[in-house]
Amino acid sequence: MEWADKVAEERILEAEQEGAFENLPGEGKPLPPDPFFRLPDEIRLAARVLAMCGCAPHEAGLLSDLSEAKRRLEEARSPAERDLRMQEYAEAELRFNVAMERHRQMFTSRAARAFRAGTRVGRLWPAP
Repeated sequence: MEWADKVAEERILEAEQEGAFENLPGEGKPLPPDPFFRLPDEIRLAARVLAMCGCAPHEAGLLSDLSEAKRRLEEARSPAERDLRMQEYAEAELRFNVAMERHRQMFTSRAARAFRAGTRVGRLWPAP
């Protein structure tokens, strides 16, 4: 264990003994769901950072639409309304899946071309 890890662990233990973690808001409740859990690992962190800055990527907007459609589906009362909400959810899910597949194809084909050319993927790291 590194020295920074030891210091952090000691401070956490001290705070725990002092009761700093008791009676916090939300104690005993589950953490809120991650709105980006359906995004692939390679863009999840970037999407989260962009969303915090107010610049969410297209996929995050589609994911938000999907979540909203799911919420409306769960709130549907009558069978006719449920059918309509199910269709809306299916359309939102299709739009999201098509966008993600397009992203995966673009990323994989770009990475494959870069690998064959012996370069790195991304503009931040030029080829050696």
